[in-house]
Amino acid sequence: MLLTIFCLMGLPELGVIVWIAVLLFGIKAVSQNPVISRGQKILWMLTILVLNWIGLLWYYYTFYMNDKKK
Repeated sequence: MLLTIFCLMGLPELGVIVWIAVLLFGIKAVSQNPVISRGQKILWMLTILVLNWIGLLWYYYTFYMNDKKK
């Protein structure tokens, strides 16, 4: 059944799901790390947010804006 769902989804939808999963798991992993200080956790979380946002914008440009130019 899971394979059927993935076959019905397009690549852009799958990319958004991966983006959300990376965001959630990345922030959760950083927040549970006992070794780094609170300030470092905040910096890591901001880094994850910024890099994921840049990746999502690049993904959107690749699949939507590039097709309109052709």
